[in-house]
Amino acid sequence: MRALLTGCVIGGALAAGNVYASLKVGIIDGGSITAVLLGFSLFATFKRLGRRPYGVLENNITQTVASSAAVMSFSTGIVGPIPALALMGHTYPGWAVAVWGVAITLVGIFAATLLRRRLIVDEALPFPTGKATGELLETIHNARETARTPTLFLIAAMVVAGAITWFRDGRPSLIPEQTVFPFAIAGFAAGVLTLGMSWSPLMLSIGAMVGLRGAGSMLLGAVLARGVFAPWVAGNGWVASAEYGPTNGWLVWPAIGLMVAGSFMPLVLGAGAVTRSFRDLAFLRRAPRAGAGPAAARDPALSARLWTPLLAVSLAAIFLLGWRAFDVHPVAMLIALIVALILINVAARATGETDLTPGGATGTMTQASVAGRGAATSILGGSLSLGTASMAAQMLWAYRAGSRVGASPRAQLAAQILGALVGAAVIMPVYGLIVSTYGLATEKMPSTSALSWKATAEALTGTAVLPPYAVTALLLALGVGIVLTFLARTRLGDRVPAPTAMGVAMMLPFWLSTAAFVGAALVAIARRIRPGTEDRTVMAAAAGGLAGESLTGVLVMVLKATGLLPS
Repeated sequence: MRALLTGCVIGGALAAGNVYASLKVGIIDGGSITAVLLGFSLFATFKRLGRRPYGVLENNITQTVASSAAVMSFSTGIVGPIPALALMGHTYPGWAVAVWGVAITLVGIFAATLLRRRLIVDEALPFPTGKATGELLETIHNARETARTPTLFLIAAMVVAGAITWFRDGRPSLIPEQTVFPFAIAGFAAGVLTLGMSWSPLMLSIGAMVGLRGAGSMLLGAVLARGVFAPWVAGNGWVASAEYGPTNGWLVWPAIGLMVAGSFMPLVLGAGAVTRSFRDLAFLRRAPRAGAGPAAARDPALSARLWTPLLAVSLAAIFLLGWRAFDVHPVAMLIALIVALILINVAARATGETDLTPGGATGTMTQASVAGRGAATSILGGSLSLGTASMAAQMLWAYRAGSRVGASPRAQLAAQILGALVGAAVIMPVYGLIVSTYGLATEKMPSTSALSWKATAEALTGTAVLPPYAVTALLLALGVGIVLTFLARTRLGDRVPAPTAMGVAMMLPFWLSTAAFVGAALVAIARRIRPGTEDRTVMAAAAGGLAGESLTGVLVMVLKATGLLPS
């Protein structure tokens, strides 16, 4: 019980912070490492919280609950699809989105549980994040002093990031949002083009997480977008002005070209993984019925008595809400669900082999499958695929961590479901608060994923009003992205810019990408000064910085909304 409650508290906080992070930059912290360190530190510090020591299996349950709650921004579509629909004038009741997200989540969890034996037990795929989480669990509970350094960095970074955010967004206002560069390009002031450096711990932390290649790619994309394309298209009169909002209407198209190439090409180049994923479908067809005979003993998390009612309720909710709340025809929802269930296998195997979940790619494929029904239906169909794939990947990461420490799959299954319920309950109020305070697709909340989903749906359905030369820019960017993806597989490797990171940065204010690059550079300098710096310490500090700004940002908004803090 204490493990579950601790996971709920940590997971609720991570879920709230991830709404902020996902709307700001489209990247979240899965929370597994953060939850492990915080759970361990809590019970190591306050030993009277239990009559017996807080064990490794309890800590694993804590991180499973917390991580499940943390990824609900993806499962509910808050990261992109729901705000994209809002930008198109479609708004839905918060309770409907939350229930929809939980129903999607249960389908993803079931798929992961069905694939667990094949991918984790039989083939022993690494699922690197899950493997790293399991190793951390095992290490800190066997040698407790090893948790001290990463935990201290996590907490210190969280406190510092929270303080910076408070004195930037709250009162007294002592730290500026950003420092603008003192020059102009083609007659446009740097402030108009968002050229500068943001004082954002969140972006510094993201830079630390993605490393020099990812952050350098972001900076390159930002330079091209705000230093070259924005003044060019504004100077030619293709957009209303060189400011952030108007130029994003043009920049979203080359950004999509780069992101599509970065999402799909790894699947094409890793055709073996895709082929193996379809073989998994044949394996599942031949597998014994869940909960029957010897299969139940092998997979205790698969129980017909448990899953029959859960799946029946989930599927009923998906179709009923899709039809009545979201105005999606049941036939279109059925097509999207079938495509999503097939693509879960691709996403699960890709996650197991590379640790990268192609949620964007599977979402786009599903969008295309129902594009004939309109842009809103296309986005909701893609959201179904994104949500199931994201939660299936998170469940498999948790199962991988659990297999390392000998955890019960059935206990982890219950923890995952509980975490999803907690996350769904938290994120909708936070989402409403952020939108009412900062809006969507603004400099404060760039909503890059939402812009991408909206543009993709409009392009697939032929409803987009394209600015001049947008198609040319998209095709050129697509070609560049394909070439870069091929080159990244050669000896050039990490020296080649990452097209997905470039595409994301094109839709962000320049000063956010600058902060990400500075964060990556600081980590590189720290490693040069102290070569023995461990990855877990870096990631713990980065997770602390991300959580510190996200949670403090949400707190500031709550205080402003209630009138306790002047706007």
